[in-house]
Amino acid sequence: MFSFKGLQRAGGAALLAAIAPSPPIVAAAGSSVAFVDLIDYPTQEANGDRFHSLEDRLAGAFHDACADGGCAPRRFLWPMQLRCSVQTPQATVAACAWVIAGSHLTVSATGHITPDVTVWRCLLPLPTSIAVEQFHAALEVHDPLSVRLPGASATLRQGVQDCLAAPGSRA
Repeated sequence: MFSFKGLQRAGGAALLAAIAPSPPIVAAAGSSVAFVDLIDYPTQEANGDRFHSLEDRLAGAFHDACADGGCAPRRFLWPMQLRCSVQTPQATVAACAWVIAGSHLTVSATGHITPDVTVWRCLLPLPTSIAVEQFHAALEVHDPLSVRLPGASATLRQGVQDCLAAPGSRA
């Protein structure tokens, strides 16, 4: 179960910055791309269905944990987008970032509605090297948040909990 005690509020433009794509990382001039999005490994969109299925399972596990009261004191947390990079020469997952947003709206006596939005950029706990196939196989379970990837220091749930315990960015 999640425990998000001590989360601080935050609030609008940082949300866009948090989910904006970063520039591609390429190897030295003239060589092939060193990193690609997991969706595009080994070729463009070749891994799309499998990756989106993983993203959906992670979001479902996150929502289940929140439904059980695990997101208290914040009630409105939402997993926005997951992306993983693959180091192409080694065919290993290098990093995964999951953007999670939280909001709280308040209504004043004058009818003004004030949004309070917080965005977290959570790096999933990964081992120093995990093959793409091994990564997918380990997370093809009902609750992928409960998985500790081989060689990782924590489960995905623990990594997300640690991330959400930090202040996050005002959006």
